[in-house]
Order: sequence, then C-alpha cells, then structure tokens
Amino acid sequence: MLFHSISDAQTVHLGDIAHITNGVGDVQDANTYYKKDWYPFFDRSEGLKWFPTYSFDKEAIIYAGEGQNFYPRYYNGKFALHQRCYAITDFSSCILPKYCYHFMNTLNSYFVRNSVGSTVPSLRMDIFQKAEIKLPSIPKQQHIRNIIDTLCSKLEVEQCVISAIKKLKQYLLSQMFI
Repeated sequence: MLFHSISDAQTVHLGDIAHITNGVGDVQDANTYYKKDWYPFFDRSEGLKWFPTYSFDKEAIIYAGEGQNFYPRYYNGKFALHQRCYAITDFSSCILPKYCYHFMNTLNSYFVRNSVGSTVPSLRMDIFQKAEIKLPSIPKQQHIRNIIDTLCSKLEVEQCVISAIKKLKQYLLSQMFI
C-alpha cells in the first residue's frame, strides 16, 4: 500500500538499474552448521547454510529461483549463492538497494504469475530483468526505507518478547505441576 501511494515516481525495469546474476555453488558442498572462515550460502531453503568460499562481496537482494513463493533476502558482505538462485547487485545511483529490497517484497504475485514449470515453479533471468520498480527521488526512497526498517525492527522486538513470554509460560506451567 505504501508503494502504491507514491505519485511522483517513474517506473523502471529492474534490469536497467541493477545487475542480476545466478550463483555457482552446489548445495552438496554447503554445511548446515556454522564453520569458522566459511561464508553464508543462500539457496532456496529458509535456513542459512555455510560455504567454504564466497562468490560475492557486496550489497545484494537474493532470490531463490525455485519454489512456491518468491520473497527476497537482503545481505551485505561476503556470501556464496546456489546455482538456482539470483543475486541482484551493483545498483544504479538512482536507487537505494534497501529501498529496492523493500519494494521487491511486494512483487511475489508478479513472480508467481510469471514463473515457469508445472512441478516446481521456477524463475528465469528475463522475469527479473522485466520486473517493474517504482522509482521516486532518493530522499523519498530514504524516507520509505527508514519507515519500513523501523517497522521491521519493531516487529523483531515484539517477536522476541512473544518468545520470552512463551518460555516463561512453559516454565510457570511446569512449576505448577511438580
């Protein structure tokens, strides 16, 4: 809703304002447990894996190329990427990467609608290239990014509070029935 209310924005294709590429890593070489001097490895699973080498050292929006839902991940630093995942990097000066990430969180229906394959829906490079991004001025992007980042931080705090309350409830219930 926030993005739909932007009136003074131009619409651009993602491929015109960022570089989009596939990963090269194979999940067989990844580890599900953290290892010292290994790097985050992104594949289509929600959990993070670890890889002995990195392919990227930059700010990126990462997408799994296969699955039922297509939501982005944001990462900044060294990481490895599965061969069926996409990294959106090297953003043009007209867009803030974190704004782009937040905007792309609204594009799941676009990706689902344009995915190919009958068994496991898959994304292709051209789907990313053609994705339309609303591009307001940099100050407006900063404002939107800050609002959403603040809300996300608040959500994380609230989720931690809920988790702590659930643990407290478990403890108190266990004390009642000793």
